[in-house]
Amino acid sequence: MKQILLAMSFIFMLAGCASNRYVKKAGLLEDSGLYADAADNYFSSLQKNINNIDAKLGLQRTGQLVLDDKMDKFKTQYQNGVAKDAVYAYRAGDEYYKKLQGVGIKLIFPDEQASYYREVEETFLSSLYQDASKALDLEQFSTAEAYFAEILSIDDSYKDAKNKWTVAKYEPLYRNGKQLMSNSMYRSAYLEFKNIVGKVKVYQNSLDLMNESLEQAKLTIYVPSINTNFSSYRMLASQLTSKVAKGINGINSPLYEVVGMGATNASATNSATNSASKAFQFDRTKGVVNSQPIPAAKAIFNGEVQKYVTSPGTLKKTENKGYIKRVEKYVDEVTKLTKERTVYDKVVYYECIMENRVSLSVAYSMKRTDRDELPITDVFNQEKVDRIHYAEFKGDYKEIVPGTWKYLAKDSDEDKVYDSASSVQSLRMLFESNKTIQSITEMENALTDACVEQITEQVKKYQPEN
Repeated sequence: MKQILLAMSFIFMLAGCASNRYVKKAGLLEDSGLYADAADNYFSSLQKNINNIDAKLGLQRTGQLVLDDKMDKFKTQYQNGVAKDAVYAYRAGDEYYKKLQGVGIKLIFPDEQASYYREVEETFLSSLYQDASKALDLEQFSTAEAYFAEILSIDDSYKDAKNKWTVAKYEPLYRNGKQLMSNSMYRSAYLEFKNIVGKVKVYQNSLDLMNESLEQAKLTIYVPSINTNFSSYRMLASQLTSKVAKGINGINSPLYEVVGMGATNASATNSATNSASKAFQFDRTKGVVNSQPIPAAKAIFNGEVQKYVTSPGTLKKTENKGYIKRVEKYVDEVTKLTKERTVYDKVVYYECIMENRVSLSVAYSMKRTDRDELPITDVFNQEKVDRIHYAEFKGDYKEIVPGTWKYLAKDSDEDKVYDSASSVQSLRMLFESNKTIQSITEMENALTDACVEQITEQVKKYQPEN
C-alpha cells in the first residue's frame, strides 16, 4: 500500500511539473500577443492539473479573446450572407465555449447571436435539404448520402432527413443484393442483405431476402463414415468422422451445415440423395441420433485413414555414477587446529528416457452433388513425437556432482569428479526436466484435432461463387 501511495505521489508531482511548464510557455506567448496559442497551452496545463490557478486565470483571459474572434467571424459571415460559413463559424464558437467549460472556465457567450444563428441555420439546412433530395431523386446516392449526413450532423431531427439518408445509404446495397440473387450469387447476396439488416434492422424486405439468399447459399454437407481398409483403424476412423462433422458445424457462420453422417463412402457417393439409403443423422445439439434416410446435401465429404501408427515407448533407466559433495571438519595433525575440507561420496543415480510416437495420414475430399466440382482434395499427414529425458535420485539431487568411479568401496586412479559450474548445472537441469510424457491417447487426439482444423479451414476458404 505504501508503494502505491509513493507511486501516486510521484505521478501527481510529474503532472504538476508539466502543468507549470505549460503555464510558463503560455505566459511567454501571451506577452507576445499570441493569445490563441497561449490559450491552447493554458488549456493543456489544466488538463495536467485542474487546480492550477495561474492556468485558470490565463485561460479566462485568452480564452475569451479567442471566443470573441470566433463570434466576430460568425457576424461577418452572417452579414455577408454566406449561410454555410456562418453556420460553421457559430458552431465552432459554441464548441469552444463548451470545451473550456469542461475544465471549469465559463466564458461570456453572446446569447443575442443565437436568434441570428437559428435564422441562418434554417436557410442553410433548407438549401442543403433541397440539394440532397434532388440528388436522391436522380439516384445520385453517394452525393445524397453526404448531404443528408451533413444535415443530420447539425440537426439530427431535421424533417425526414434521417429516413432519406437511410434510403441514400442502403438502397444501392439493396439493389446490388437483388442483382446478385438474380445472378445466382446467393452467398454474396446474403452478405449484402446481412450488412443492411445489421445496420438498420428493417429496410424494405431485406430480412426476407437475407433469409432466402442464405437458404440458397448454405453449403449443406453430408459426412459419411471415414473409410479405412484396416480393422485396427476403425475406432479412430469413427472418432474422426464425428470430429469432422462437429468441426464443420463449429464454423462460426450459418453458411455451412452438416446435415448428416454415417453411411460408408461408397454408398454415400453413389446415393447422396437416395432416400432408401440410411445414415446416422447429425444434430448440432444432440450429436449422433437415430438411423434415418440420408439427407439431400450439396456436398459430400469423403475421407480415408491411410496410415495410423502408434509407437508407445518403454521407460529406459540407466544407472549413472556420481558423487555427493559435502564439507566435513577434521583436526589437522600438525597444527591441531579444526579445519574443513570437501569430501566426495560415491553414489549412483538413474537417467531415464522414454519416447512416444504417433503418425496419422488421412486422404480426404469434398465433392459437390449439385454440379461437377471437386473443390477440396488433400492429404493430412503428420507425426507427433513426445520425449522425456530426466534423472532421478532418492536423496537430495542438488548435492550431486557428475563424475565416474571404478569401485564403490575404494578409491581408484580412474575415479573422476566433474565439479565445474557448467557440469553441475547440466546435471541439475536433467533432474529438473519434465517427467510426464504425453500418452498415446493424448497425442492421437492432438493429431485428429489438427486434421479437423486443416479440413475446416479449407471448407471455410472454399468460395463456391469463384
